[in-house]
Amino acid sequence: MIKVSFLRDEMPPPTDLSFYKIGRLLGKGAFGKVNLALQKLSRRLVAIKSINKKFLKDEHSLRKIENEISLLRVMRHKSVVKLYETFETEKHYLFVMELCAGGDLLSYVRKRRKLNEVLAKYLFK
Repeated sequence: MIKVSFLRDEMPPPTDLSFYKIGRLLGKGAFGKVNLALQKLSRRLVAIKSINKKFLKDEHSLRKIENEISLLRVMRHKSVVKLYETFETEKHYLFVMELCAGGDLLSYVRKRRKLNEVLAKYLFK
């Protein structure tokens, strides 16, 4: 008889940055950046949002991050980006998220300068 080494009480190993191959920069914000990444095991392309801990010194900023995480964990809607997992390094909080390859809405509108009413209504609905 073959004994299986996975026990029901065992937790999976904690995720760390070595599970991902980090690619090009997708976007930048005041507190961090978003990079394209490849999850090595599943070969899935994802977006990794990294937030530098040095910008989150006050309690209010930390609460905003915790709120974002808790909301994204429970949200399941086709128009809301999915949060797959979170973990942290010594210097960053990392959110592994669904890759939205089309870019953000602001970039889309800026590129076209203006939208006709029918398209704008559809997008903002």
